[in-house]
Amino acid sequence: MTADSDSLERKLAAILSADAVGYSRLMSDDDEATVRTVRAHQAAIERIVATFRGRVVDTPGDNLLAEFPSAVGSVRCALEIQRALAVENKQLAPERRMLFRIGIHLGDVVVEQARVYGDGVNIAARLEGLAEPGGICLSDLVYQQVRRRLELDATDLGEQELKNIDGAVRAYGIGPVALSGERPLARAATRVELTPPDKPSLAVLPFVNMSGDPAQEYFGDGLTDDIMTELARLPGLFLIAHGSMVTYKGTGATPAAVARELGVRHVLEGGVRQANGRVRVTARLIEAESGRHVWAERYDRDLEDLFDVQDEIMNEIVTELDVALVSGEDARICRNQLRHPQALGVSYKGVDLLQRMTKEDTREARHLFEQVIQLAPDSPTGYSHAAWTHYFEVERGWSDAPEKSLEKMSALANRALELEDTSGYSHLMLGHMHLMKREYNEALAVSERGLDERPSCQAANGLHANILNYCARPKEAIPLAQKAIRLTPVAQPWFPEVLSTAHYLNGDLEEAIATAHAALALAPDSVNARVALAAVLVETERLDAARSEAREILSIDPSFSLQSFLESRPYRDAAVLTRLEKALREVDLPDSGEGLARVYALAVPGDASRRRVAPRPRRS
Repeated sequence: MTADSDSLERKLAAILSADAVGYSRLMSDDDEATVRTVRAHQAAIERIVATFRGRVVDTPGDNLLAEFPSAVGSVRCALEIQRALAVENKQLAPERRMLFRIGIHLGDVVVEQARVYGDGVNIAARLEGLAEPGGICLSDLVYQQVRRRLELDATDLGEQELKNIDGAVRAYGIGPVALSGERPLARAATRVELTPPDKPSLAVLPFVNMSGDPAQEYFGDGLTDDIMTELARLPGLFLIAHGSMVTYKGTGATPAAVARELGVRHVLEGGVRQANGRVRVTARLIEAESGRHVWAERYDRDLEDLFDVQDEIMNEIVTELDVALVSGEDARICRNQLRHPQALGVSYKGVDLLQRMTKEDTREARHLFEQVIQLAPDSPTGYSHAAWTHYFEVERGWSDAPEKSLEKMSALANRALELEDTSGYSHLMLGHMHLMKREYNEALAVSERGLDERPSCQAANGLHANILNYCARPKEAIPLAQKAIRLTPVAQPWFPEVLSTAHYLNGDLEEAIATAHAALALAPDSVNARVALAAVLVETERLDAARSEAREILSIDPSFSLQSFLESRPYRDAAVLTRLEKALREVDLPDSGEGLARVYALAVPGDASRRRVAPRPRRS
């Protein structure tokens, strides 16, 4: 083998040849302006080629030659080039506009260093001459590769005899791309535009290799895979599967087009560039409808340990997405405090269960948080989350031993504080412990401390609003509950439930109904929300609807007891319990007379007997 042959490579490639129309006339009219225009157009074409994983081979005069690893990528690139140039030409006087013809062929080429040769190149150049100004001409080989994957308004030009090419080549023409800025021709034919779900939804475009070296693809591919794997664990996030997103690699598809095709509200896109032992990663979260950048960041790292760098960048990107789309600022604290990957995944599952507001899900969530404690005993997260499960069991009347549940809640919250919990949850939980013991002043003081620590935290606002409701201050609770809802990327049922209660206590009954329905839309099995709604419906004289809610309550929890429910409500104002009892008696919810005066006896036994609900008289 000769030295010359060692430098040659033969491969199959899609070749794109583009040439300016009327270049000679434009040069004779104004050569300087023409050179500026052709250079600007070529620069735009080169940028577009790079986004579709193509490589510009040569730019002689008014021509440009590029190669692509796939026919689909080359055609999508050509469509985007013509659309972009049409937009650019609109800024020029009609007589100075420069249109390009594009020809594409799929064939065998010979590569020598940066150049390519062979029939593949020659046929693409000849097809270019058959294209309309602003249009594209495809060989039959290219057309057969893309016709099932792209919507192409192509015209069969029949068999064409091309200069210096043996045999006829069947060709297909695509007319000039519209100036509208839309990209209908590049949309996959098998996809239909979908309506985004009523929760955060995301598509992750494959990260683009900006290095120009195909050997560097692995870093961007690995980063994309890791990000999607981690995002799939986030509760409440609708994520397009990896298999669907791979089809967009190298296509240059825009976030807006991807969002329309896949039915999502947000798209993550990014790029990777490696050079001289360093890597730069850029990432952007885009709101598709407005095109607004919700978040953008650039990461520059040394490549001393490739996998560590990849993990570090992945974790930072996923954290920012979690903050922006799912959990709000709580996500940053949680992920900083809980570094154990398996424990973090288990914690996510527990949080998801806890939001369903049922007895069974709450107890299952506790088991998961206990696993988190075992996996990461030095993190406060497992302790603080497990404490909430004990509170909910007492507050909702599910605990067989409320005193012990509150003791466990207190121990877990204090352990989280010992581990330097920065979430504010521990103080808020201790405030609720005091609340359940009817220590109202202590509950308010400790809860206010938690809110002072994190005034922009949705949970801090919502939880303090809950304490204000029980402490006869619903008017102050309303703006805090509303703020909690605004601050929460993923709607949670508990905050509208707290807001509904605040409106009810404040006498805003229609608002109470609306927010109770909002809570039930998120957690249909929430007994608390249905009981509150039934009471408001009675007071607004909608008895049929109220009785329907009562039937739903018993369907969800056949063991429901009105007396137990009322005694588990730690209201400072006894008149609230009287009001609730009066309303709920109208809908035939069952009583229970055994062992129900437990919670009020925890701290003030005298109050327990005063507040005990009398059993409903039996009907004759």
